Amino acid sequence: MLAHLVVVMLAATVSTPSSGVESTSDVQVRVDSVRREVVVTVGPMHIPEATLYSHHPSEKRLRFQWPVSGWVRGYRLDLLDSAGRTLPREMLHHAGVVNLDRRQLPYPIVERLLAVGRETGPVMLPASMGVPMAPDQRLLLYYALVNATARPIDGAVLRLAIAWTPDRTDPPRNVFPLFLDANPKAVGADTRAFDVPPGVSITSAEFTLPAGGRLRALGGHLHDYAVGMRLEDVKTGKVLARLKTRRQADGRLIAVSSTRFVFKRRGLYLAANHRYRVIAVYDNPTSTTIPAGAMAFMAGPFIPDDVGRWPPIDATDPVFQADLTGLLGEGAHDEHEHGMQRRRQ
Repeated sequence: MLAHLVVVMLAATVSTPSSGVESTSDVQVRVDSVRREVVVTVGPMHIPEATLYSHHPSEKRLRFQWPVSGWVRGYRLDLLDSAGRTLPREMLHHAGVVNLDRRQLPYPIVERLLAVGRETGPVMLPASMGVPMAPDQRLLLYYALVNATARPIDGAVLRLAIAWTPDRTDPPRNVFPLFLDANPKAVGADTRAFDVPPGVSITSAEFTLPAGGRLRALGGHLHDYAVGMRLEDVKTGKVLARLKTRRQADGRLIAVSSTRFVFKRRGLYLAANHRYRVIAVYDNPTSTTIPAGAMAFMAGPFIPDDVGRWPPIDATDPVFQADLTGLLGEGAHDEHEHGMQRRRQ
Protein backbone atom coordinates (compact mmCIF):
# COMPACT_ATOMS: atom_id res chain seq x y z
CA MET A 1 0.00 0.00 0.00
CA LEU A 2 2.85 2.44 0.76
CA ALA A 3 4.41 1.96 -2.67
CA HIS A 4 1.01 2.06 -4.34
CA LEU A 5 0.23 5.40 -2.69
CA VAL A 6 3.11 7.23 -4.30
CA VAL A 7 2.97 5.41 -7.64
CA VAL A 8 -0.59 6.60 -8.11
CA MET A 9 0.55 10.04 -6.99
CA LEU A 10 2.73 10.11 -10.10
CA ALA A 11 1.53 7.60 -12.66
CA ALA A 12 -1.25 9.79 -13.96
CA THR A 13 0.93 12.84 -14.58
CA VAL A 14 1.34 12.14 -18.29
CA SER A 15 1.53 14.89 -20.87
CA THR A 16 -1.80 15.60 -22.56
CA PRO A 17 -3.13 18.60 -24.46
CA SER A 18 -4.12 21.37 -22.08
CA SER A 19 -6.91 23.87 -22.40
CA GLY A 20 -5.02 26.19 -20.03
CA VAL A 21 -5.32 27.08 -16.35
CA GLU A 22 -8.84 28.13 -15.46
CA SER A 23 -10.10 30.51 -12.79
CA THR A 24 -10.02 29.43 -9.15
CA SER A 25 -13.74 30.24 -9.05
CA ASP A 26 -14.30 26.92 -10.83
CA VAL A 27 -13.00 25.06 -7.74
CA GLN A 28 -14.77 24.84 -4.39
CA VAL A 29 -12.70 23.90 -1.32
CA ARG A 30 -14.39 22.86 1.92
CA VAL A 31 -12.87 21.69 5.22
CA ASP A 32 -14.79 18.85 6.92
CA SER A 33 -13.36 18.89 10.45
CA VAL A 34 -15.52 15.97 11.57
CA ARG A 35 -14.31 13.60 8.85
CA ARG A 36 -10.91 15.31 8.79
CA GLU A 37 -11.07 15.83 5.07
CA VAL A 38 -10.40 18.68 2.67
CA VAL A 39 -13.02 18.30 -0.05
CA VAL A 40 -12.23 19.80 -3.46
CA THR A 41 -15.15 19.96 -5.89
CA VAL A 42 -15.20 20.91 -9.59
CA GLY A 43 -18.42 21.42 -11.51
CA PRO A 44 -21.07 21.23 -12.65
CA MET A 45 -19.48 20.44 -16.03
CA HIS A 46 -20.31 19.11 -19.48
CA ILE A 47 -18.73 15.88 -20.74
CA PRO A 48 -19.21 15.55 -24.51
CA GLU A 49 -20.17 12.25 -26.10
CA ALA A 50 -17.95 9.94 -28.18
CA THR A 51 -14.66 10.84 -26.45
CA LEU A 52 -12.58 7.69 -26.04
CA TYR A 53 -9.81 6.86 -23.54
CA SER A 54 -7.31 6.43 -26.38
CA HIS A 55 -8.02 9.92 -27.76
CA HIS A 56 -5.88 11.70 -25.10
CA PRO A 57 -8.59 14.19 -24.10
CA SER A 58 -7.84 17.81 -23.34
CA GLU A 59 -6.66 18.32 -19.76
CA LYS A 60 -8.28 20.95 -17.54
CA ARG A 61 -6.19 22.72 -14.90
CA LEU A 62 -7.49 24.77 -11.98
CA ARG A 63 -5.68 26.44 -9.11
CA PHE A 64 -6.63 26.54 -5.45
CA GLN A 65 -5.00 27.04 -2.04
CA TRP A 66 -4.55 24.44 0.66
CA PRO A 67 -6.70 25.71 3.58
CA VAL A 68 -5.32 24.10 6.76
CA SER A 69 -2.17 23.13 8.63
CA GLY A 70 -1.34 19.46 9.01
CA TRP A 71 -0.52 16.42 6.90
CA VAL A 72 -2.06 14.76 3.86
CA ARG A 73 -2.70 11.12 4.74
CA GLY A 74 -4.67 9.83 1.75
CA TYR A 75 -7.39 10.57 -0.75
CA ARG A 76 -10.28 9.31 -2.85
CA LEU A 77 -11.81 10.72 -6.03
CA ASP A 78 -15.34 10.33 -7.36
CA LEU A 79 -17.06 11.45 -10.55
CA LEU A 80 -20.76 12.09 -9.97
CA ASP A 81 -23.73 12.90 -12.16
CA SER A 82 -26.16 15.78 -11.56
CA ALA A 83 -28.15 13.63 -9.10
CA GLY A 84 -25.09 12.72 -7.05
CA ARG A 85 -24.84 9.17 -8.41
CA THR A 86 -21.42 7.69 -9.15
CA LEU A 87 -20.51 7.67 -12.85
CA PRO A 88 -18.53 4.76 -14.37
CA ARG A 89 -14.86 4.83 -13.42
CA GLU A 90 -13.91 4.39 -17.09
CA MET A 91 -14.92 8.02 -17.63
CA LEU A 92 -11.91 9.22 -15.63
CA HIS A 93 -8.83 9.40 -17.84
CA HIS A 94 -6.65 10.84 -15.08
CA ALA A 95 -6.58 13.50 -12.38
CA GLY A 96 -4.14 14.81 -9.80
CA VAL A 97 -2.76 17.68 -7.74
CA VAL A 98 0.56 19.51 -8.10
CA ASN A 99 2.12 21.50 -5.24
CA LEU A 100 3.50 24.69 -6.80
CA ASP A 101 5.30 25.69 -3.57
CA ARG A 102 7.57 22.64 -3.11
CA ARG A 103 10.00 20.89 -5.43
CA GLN A 104 10.83 17.24 -5.83
CA LEU A 105 13.97 15.96 -4.13
CA PRO A 106 16.10 14.55 -6.98
CA TYR A 107 14.86 16.97 -9.65
CA PRO A 108 14.32 20.76 -9.62
CA ILE A 109 10.65 20.53 -10.69
CA VAL A 110 7.47 21.08 -8.72
CA GLU A 111 6.10 18.37 -6.44
CA ARG A 112 3.44 16.03 -7.80
CA LEU A 113 1.43 15.64 -4.63
CA LEU A 114 -1.10 13.03 -5.74
CA ALA A 115 -2.65 11.52 -8.86
CA VAL A 116 -5.51 9.25 -9.77
CA GLY A 117 -6.18 6.96 -12.73
CA ARG A 118 -9.27 4.96 -13.57
CA GLU A 119 -7.80 1.95 -11.73
CA THR A 120 -7.07 3.91 -8.53
CA GLY A 121 -9.21 3.23 -5.49
CA PRO A 122 -9.11 5.08 -2.16
CA VAL A 123 -5.54 5.51 -0.88
CA MET A 124 -4.50 5.86 2.78
CA LEU A 125 -1.16 6.06 4.60
CA PRO A 126 -0.73 4.67 8.11
CA ALA A 127 -1.76 7.15 10.82
CA SER A 128 1.92 7.48 11.81
CA MET A 129 2.84 9.10 8.45
CA GLY A 130 1.75 12.08 6.39
CA VAL A 131 2.86 14.56 3.74
CA PRO A 132 3.29 17.95 5.55
CA MET A 133 1.21 20.86 4.27
CA ALA A 134 0.92 24.51 5.29
CA PRO A 135 -2.04 26.86 4.87
CA ASP A 136 -2.13 28.84 1.61
CA GLN A 137 0.25 26.53 -0.26
CA ARG A 138 -0.67 26.95 -3.92
CA LEU A 139 -1.94 23.82 -5.60
CA LEU A 140 -2.98 22.95 -9.14
CA LEU A 141 -5.70 20.41 -9.83
CA TYR A 142 -5.60 18.76 -13.27
CA TYR A 143 -8.03 16.27 -14.80
CA ALA A 144 -9.19 14.76 -18.09
CA LEU A 145 -12.51 13.00 -18.64
CA VAL A 146 -13.86 10.73 -21.39
CA ASN A 147 -17.31 9.55 -22.43
CA ALA A 148 -17.51 6.64 -24.87
CA THR A 149 -21.32 6.72 -24.97
CA ALA A 150 -23.46 8.37 -27.64
CA ARG A 151 -24.95 10.86 -25.18
CA PRO A 152 -23.32 13.89 -23.53
CA ILE A 153 -23.42 14.26 -19.76
CA ASP A 154 -24.40 17.57 -18.19
CA GLY A 155 -24.08 18.59 -14.56
CA ALA A 156 -21.23 16.19 -13.72
CA VAL A 157 -19.12 16.91 -10.61
CA LEU A 158 -15.56 15.85 -9.80
CA ARG A 159 -15.09 15.43 -6.04
CA LEU A 160 -11.69 14.88 -4.45
CA ALA A 161 -11.69 14.12 -0.71
CA ILE A 162 -8.20 14.46 0.82
CA ALA A 163 -7.73 12.82 4.22
CA TRP A 164 -5.99 15.28 6.54
CA THR A 165 -4.24 14.91 9.90
CA PRO A 166 -4.50 18.18 11.89
CA ASP A 167 -1.70 19.61 14.03
CA ARG A 168 -1.27 17.62 17.24
CA THR A 169 1.19 17.10 20.09
CA ASP A 170 2.37 13.75 18.67
CA PRO A 171 2.74 14.64 14.99
CA PRO A 172 3.08 11.93 12.32
CA ARG A 173 6.38 11.33 10.61
CA ASN A 174 6.97 13.53 7.57
CA VAL A 175 6.81 11.54 4.33
CA PHE A 176 7.38 12.91 0.83
CA PRO A 177 6.75 11.35 -2.59
CA LEU A 178 10.09 10.33 -4.13
CA PHE A 179 10.08 9.95 -7.91
CA LEU A 180 12.96 8.36 -9.90
CA ASP A 181 12.82 8.38 -13.71
CA ALA A 182 14.77 5.95 -15.91
CA ASN A 183 14.44 8.24 -18.93
CA PRO A 184 17.52 10.53 -18.94
CA LYS A 185 15.72 13.06 -21.17
CA ALA A 186 12.49 13.27 -19.15
CA VAL A 187 13.30 15.97 -16.59
CA GLY A 188 12.36 19.35 -18.03
CA ALA A 189 10.87 17.80 -21.17
CA ASP A 190 7.27 17.94 -22.35
CA THR A 191 6.77 14.22 -21.79
CA ARG A 192 8.28 11.32 -19.85
CA ALA A 193 7.61 8.93 -22.72
CA PHE A 194 10.37 7.48 -24.91
CA ASP A 195 10.57 5.26 -28.00
CA VAL A 196 10.69 1.46 -27.79
CA PRO A 197 12.90 -0.15 -30.48
CA PRO A 198 12.39 -3.78 -31.62
CA GLY A 199 13.85 -6.45 -29.35
CA VAL A 200 15.39 -5.97 -25.91
CA SER A 201 16.33 -2.40 -24.99
CA ILE A 202 17.73 -0.78 -21.85
CA THR A 203 17.08 2.80 -20.72
CA SER A 204 18.79 4.27 -17.66
CA ALA A 205 19.46 7.51 -15.81
CA GLU A 206 21.59 8.44 -12.81
CA PHE A 207 20.66 10.74 -9.92
CA THR A 208 21.84 12.05 -6.56
CA LEU A 209 19.80 13.27 -3.60
CA PRO A 210 20.61 16.55 -1.82
CA ALA A 211 19.21 15.04 1.40
CA GLY A 212 19.56 11.47 2.63
CA GLY A 213 16.79 9.37 4.08
CA ARG A 214 14.87 6.12 4.03
CA LEU A 215 12.71 4.81 1.25
CA ARG A 216 9.93 2.89 2.97
CA ALA A 217 8.53 1.16 -0.11
CA LEU A 218 8.93 1.23 -3.87
CA GLY A 219 6.61 0.69 -6.80
CA GLY A 220 6.85 1.42 -10.49
CA HIS A 221 5.02 2.62 -13.58
CA LEU A 222 5.73 0.95 -16.94
CA HIS A 223 3.98 0.37 -20.25
CA ASP A 224 3.38 -2.64 -22.51
CA TYR A 225 6.42 -4.84 -23.30
CA ALA A 226 8.27 -3.82 -20.13
CA VAL A 227 10.31 -6.59 -18.49
CA GLY A 228 11.15 -4.74 -15.28
CA MET A 229 13.16 -2.06 -13.48
CA ARG A 230 15.95 -1.98 -10.95
CA LEU A 231 17.65 0.54 -8.68
CA GLU A 232 21.45 0.27 -8.46
CA ASP A 233 24.32 1.80 -6.52
CA VAL A 234 26.56 3.29 -9.25
CA LYS A 235 29.77 2.96 -7.25
CA THR A 236 29.39 -0.70 -6.26
CA GLY A 237 27.01 -1.94 -8.96
CA LYS A 238 24.85 -3.52 -6.26
CA VAL A 239 21.15 -3.93 -7.07
CA LEU A 240 19.21 -2.23 -4.27
CA ALA A 241 15.69 -2.99 -5.51
CA ARG A 242 14.15 -4.87 -8.39
CA LEU A 243 10.63 -4.59 -9.80
CA LYS A 244 9.25 -7.21 -12.18
CA THR A 245 6.30 -7.16 -14.54
CA ARG A 246 3.54 -9.64 -15.23
CA ARG A 247 2.67 -9.72 -18.94
CA GLN A 248 0.29 -11.37 -21.33
CA ALA A 249 1.63 -13.81 -23.90
CA ASP A 250 1.94 -11.01 -26.47
CA GLY A 251 3.95 -8.86 -24.04
CA ARG A 252 1.21 -6.47 -23.00
CA LEU A 253 1.49 -5.36 -19.38
CA ILE A 254 -0.71 -6.83 -16.66
CA ALA A 255 0.96 -5.59 -13.47
CA VAL A 256 4.18 -4.24 -11.94
CA SER A 257 5.50 -5.63 -8.66
CA SER A 258 6.38 -3.50 -5.62
CA THR A 259 8.50 -3.95 -2.52
CA ARG A 260 8.32 -2.79 1.11
CA PHE A 261 11.92 -3.62 2.10
CA VAL A 262 10.69 -5.93 4.86
CA PHE A 263 14.21 -7.18 5.60
CA LYS A 264 15.62 -3.67 6.08
CA ARG A 265 14.85 -1.92 9.35
CA ARG A 266 12.99 1.32 8.65
CA GLY A 267 13.44 0.92 4.87
CA LEU A 268 16.15 1.28 2.23
CA TYR A 269 18.65 4.01 3.11
CA LEU A 270 19.69 6.39 0.30
CA ALA A 271 22.63 8.63 1.14
CA ALA A 272 22.91 12.29 0.24
CA ASN A 273 25.19 13.17 -2.70
CA HIS A 274 25.71 9.50 -3.57
CA ARG A 275 25.14 8.41 -7.17
CA TYR A 276 22.39 5.92 -7.97
CA ARG A 277 21.02 4.56 -11.24
CA VAL A 278 17.49 3.67 -12.38
CA ILE A 279 17.32 1.06 -15.16
CA ALA A 280 14.34 -0.05 -17.24
CA VAL A 281 14.25 -3.05 -19.60
CA TYR A 282 11.77 -3.43 -22.44
CA ASP A 283 11.30 -6.31 -24.92
CA ASN A 284 9.38 -5.22 -27.99
CA PRO A 285 8.30 -8.34 -29.98
CA THR A 286 7.27 -6.32 -33.03
CA SER A 287 9.57 -5.46 -35.92
CA THR A 288 9.09 -1.71 -35.65
CA THR A 289 9.94 1.05 -33.19
CA ILE A 290 6.99 2.26 -31.10
CA PRO A 291 7.23 6.08 -30.90
CA ALA A 292 6.72 7.39 -27.34
CA GLY A 293 5.54 3.91 -26.39
CA ALA A 294 7.26 3.65 -23.01
CA MET A 295 7.51 5.24 -19.61
CA ALA A 296 9.61 3.98 -16.73
CA PHE A 297 9.77 5.41 -13.25
CA MET A 298 9.94 4.23 -9.68
CA ALA A 299 8.18 5.96 -6.79
CA GLY A 300 7.80 5.50 -3.06
CA PRO A 301 7.32 7.27 0.29
CA PHE A 302 10.59 8.83 1.47
CA ILE A 303 11.44 9.93 5.02
CA PRO A 304 14.34 12.43 4.99
CA ASP A 305 16.94 12.49 7.75
CA ASP A 306 16.45 16.24 8.06
CA VAL A 307 13.46 18.00 6.49
CA GLY A 308 15.41 21.24 6.79
CA ARG A 309 17.81 20.01 4.10
CA TRP A 310 15.02 19.65 1.54
CA PRO A 311 16.08 22.10 -1.19
CA PRO A 312 13.90 25.16 -1.79
CA ILE A 313 12.52 26.05 -5.19
CA ASP A 314 14.95 27.95 -7.42
CA ALA A 315 12.68 29.92 -9.72
CA THR A 316 15.70 30.86 -11.91
CA ASP A 317 16.52 27.23 -12.74
CA PRO A 318 15.72 26.67 -16.44
CA VAL A 319 14.46 23.15 -15.71
CA PHE A 320 12.05 24.50 -13.10
CA GLN A 321 10.98 27.30 -15.44
CA ALA A 322 10.23 24.79 -18.21
CA ASP A 323 8.22 22.61 -15.84
CA LEU A 324 6.24 25.55 -14.47
CA THR A 325 5.55 26.91 -17.95
CA GLY A 326 4.29 23.50 -19.02
CA LEU A 327 1.85 23.55 -16.11
CA LEU A 328 0.74 27.20 -16.08
CA GLY A 329 1.57 28.50 -19.53
CA GLU A 330 3.45 31.62 -20.58
CA GLY A 331 4.09 34.14 -17.81
CA ALA A 332 4.31 31.34 -15.25
CA HIS A 333 7.75 32.42 -13.98
CA ASP A 334 6.70 36.00 -13.15
CA GLU A 335 3.46 34.80 -11.60
CA HIS A 336 5.32 32.29 -9.41
CA GLU A 337 7.77 34.95 -8.25
CA HIS A 338 4.91 37.28 -7.29
CA GLY A 339 3.23 34.45 -5.41
CA MET A 340 6.40 33.67 -3.45
CA GLN A 341 6.78 37.35 -2.55
CA ARG A 342 3.18 37.47 -1.27
CA ARG A 343 3.83 34.39 0.87
CA ARG A 344 6.96 36.00 2.41
CA GLN A 345 5.15 39.20 3.34
